Amino acid sequence: MDKSTNNVLDKLGAHPGQGNVLEQIEKLLRRQQRRKLYEMLDQIDKNKVGDLVVTLEKCIPQIGRKRPALLRFSLPNWQGYDELFWQALGDYAILALHRVKDVEYDVARAKIKVQYFAKLEGEAKSPERIGEIIQGIAYLIEIEALPTDFTHFRRMTERRGSLGEMSKEEAALIGAAIKLVFDLPKI
Repeated sequence: MDKSTNNVLDKLGAHPGQGNVLEQIEKLLRRQQRRKLYEMLDQIDKNKVGDLVVTLEKCIPQIGRKRPALLRFSLPNWQGYDELFWQALGDYAILALHRVKDVEYDVARAKIKVQYFAKLEGEAKSPERIGEIIQGIAYLIEIEALPTDFTHFRRMTERRGSLGEMSKEEAALIGAAIKLVFDLPKI
């Protein structure tokens, strides 16, 4: 195996994690993606992004580990943008903020609502800083520096009720039933 794979496996063995090995590898990869996103956000020229207005409309603080913080932002420049861009904005906000419970957006009113658990220790992000992060992400999406096909956390409403939403057991059961039907002798 190459050195990077060994490093990943060593990290997985040293730190207990949730999920199986592939999920733990995905967590490490997302941490690297988060670092890269913050590097991109730090390189943005503040004068260029100033035209893109992001206004904090509502802020309900977090209550310990019982209730997440709720932030509602308005992006008037994005009014009328296609849902694809709003989904990408939500996906990248989830990546950047890390401990997000839910992201909702209203395309018609150009608003995004973020529920997240801020770190109680270490570097806690203020609502204003989160607004700057969302503004930077929106700017990077507009100039096409970030792709809009980032779909890790995107709600796939068109998949509801389809094979993509089924558990492995349900899909295996349906597969077995189909095999049984096709293997029946023809009369």
